[in-house]
Amino acid sequence: QQTTNTAHCPHHRRAIITTVLNMTEDQHYLDTYLADILPKLGLDFDTYGPYVTGADEEDDLDDIIDLLRASSESHSDDDDSWTDLKLQIEKRRKDYISREEERKNLAALETERLEKERLQREIEIAKTNALEVEQRLEAKKQEIISADKQALLDKFGYEVEDEEGEEEDAGLATNRDHAAKQSAEHSQKLRSNNQPSKAQLRAETSKAKADKNAKKEERRKRAAKGERQR
Repeated sequence: QQTTNTAHCPHHRRAIITTVLNMTEDQHYLDTYLADILPKLGLDFDTYGPYVTGADEEDDLDDIIDLLRASSESHSDDDDSWTDLKLQIEKRRKDYISREEERKNLAALETERLEKERLQREIEIAKTNALEVEQRLEAKKQEIISADKQALLDKFGYEVEDEEGEEEDAGLATNRDHAAKQSAEHSQKLRSNNQPSKAQLRAETSKAKADKNAKKEERRKRAAKGERQR
């Protein structure tokens, strides 16, 4: 009675349906067993095997066993044989379902692994592309800097120092040298603008002498006038 209740259990029936859906067209997982046991029970495998392997959700294993038992001419009254047949079929169904679940789990894990590998490859490709873009930008930047250096060289005739402070060409003036030279030239120009010319110097000298002589003559006149008053 307990076995009959198990066969009627909804969960068990769903498992049977799942098993049927997972059957291959070429060979059913029960074919080998049924090909061996059915002839021993007085039944032709090709005729009665499909009753078991073709079961769907509307079929009940107890009904199938009853059909097989009624069709047997040699073992229809052997209760133990049919009880054992039912137990063996249920056991093989459970084993098959277990193997299928494991296979599906492994397949899902393999799919997950492949997906992770694909994503990792995409990440690596993205990083590589980003690095290549950065390198191209840096190369373009260096080209612009080189062009600016060349423009300064063409204009002023000196090399721009690099970031480490080393001169790119020892034979040409550095920025500091050029700046110092420009500053010296500017100071000299200012001094030159502030210094009087020779003509100005001569005029100022003549004026100073004339002022001196005039003051001397004025002192002489004051002295002579004082003598007369005495």
